[in-house]
Amino acid sequence: MARSFFDIALHAEYRAERVPQVVKRWAGPLRVWMHSGAGDAGQQRRLLQSHLKHLSRLTRLPVRFVAREADANVRVYFAGEGELRGLAASRLSPTAYRELDRSVCISTIHFNRRSEITRGTILIPVRRAEALGKLNACVVEEVTQMLGLINDSKTARHTVFSDITDDDQLTGLDYLLIRLLYSPYLRTGMDARQAAPLVQHQLDLWELTGELQQADRLAAVQMRLAGR
Repeated sequence: MARSFFDIALHAEYRAERVPQVVKRWAGPLRVWMHSGAGDAGQQRRLLQSHLKHLSRLTRLPVRFVAREADANVRVYFAGEGELRGLAASRLSPTAYRELDRSVCISTIHFNRRSEITRGTILIPVRRAEALGKLNACVVEEVTQMLGLINDSKTARHTVFSDITDDDQLTGLDYLLIRLLYSPYLRTGMDARQAAPLVQHQLDLWELTGELQQADRLAAVQMRLAGR
């Protein structure tokens, strides 16, 4: 569990991005704005709202939708093919833009000197995602990664962040990883050496309370409460 956490939370998905290997997470509310350039905007909004509700329950981060793009710190683009490259070039990092053709969906975050995440951008090519049956999976993975779990692991199994399994809903492991990242014992800017004893302390507490053993059931309960 601890190895999976440090692999997914402290490393970056794209090696070309020079991301400090420290704890990165949001310190304040998420103000979300959504754009729909293709597909069913109502369905897209429902998927996004229900997953954000789920994540808000796990992290205690307040979430609200805003009417103007300028007021948002989280921007989600359900993009049509005609606007895809223009949005990617103007909204994503250069490294993320170069990965566009190799990705079903893609996201990027910005953080300050204290490693607090201040802005997140998610780009979902609707037709591409729908053709692969991945629209819901894109929402789940990219929005969750935007919380600070930014790496796709080559070793972790049964997680939406895995390169070797194909989960498209949050698993028990994901439930624990999100709770760990937003544990009150951790602080932004901690490296693996500083965070390791605190992560282990939290895991020990959860083992005593049975939360580790019941993670799959608790994750399913939280999903039902969020209407997923």
